[in-house]
Amino acid sequence: MGGLGSGRWKKPGRRTVEFCRALDANDLSSKGCLQPGWSGACQWAYGNEVSSVSLRCEAEQLHLSWHGGEQEEVTEIIPIVRVPCQLGGSRPYFLCSGDGAAGCGRRVIKLYLSRRRFLCRHCSQLVYASPYEQPWQRAFRRANKLWQRLGIAGTAVPETPKGMPVSTYARLLEAALRAETLATEACTDRLQQLAARIGNRSRKPLFTL
Repeated sequence: MGGLGSGRWKKPGRRTVEFCRALDANDLSSKGCLQPGWSGACQWAYGNEVSSVSLRCEAEQLHLSWHGGEQEEVTEIIPIVRVPCQLGGSRPYFLCSGDGAAGCGRRVIKLYLSRRRFLCRHCSQLVYASPYEQPWQRAFRRANKLWQRLGIAGTAVPETPKGMPVSTYARLLEAALRAETLATEACTDRLQQLAARIGNRSRKPLFTL
């Protein structure tokens, strides 16, 4: 991200996890997407921009495919491991196939799209945005996170997600709208400050006697 209000948005040359497409093993597992034989798509929405990756799960492997630059199709296979829980059952993790020490192989919950592959945060060299972002950026990030949790992409408003109580859906929807309103107000204030600064500079004399 660059441009308006980006002075402390992130460290130079470092990208943030909040603005990378991510695969979350916990989220996919709760929706049944990590069961062998399942196929579908994962979508991400940032404002009005929507992107997606096709998924297919087979025997502890997640097969991915998406369109890269100039409609080129990119494919990848991510290993899945399941770790037993103390109270029974198991929890799925992804194995990172990055090029770190010993081939990386980290067992992680989330993988991020970086360099045309889904890798762990360390291999992707990502940082968290929170220490460097402006208030309006933090509010927009929270709103986007809530929209994704509700399954809302672009301007479409779907039915209540399966298994989610109506009261929870209403609470999250209200929180998302409130966060986006706060972000818009903060961004407007920032624009007014910049406009005032430009106006003050334009009124200064070019030289003095």
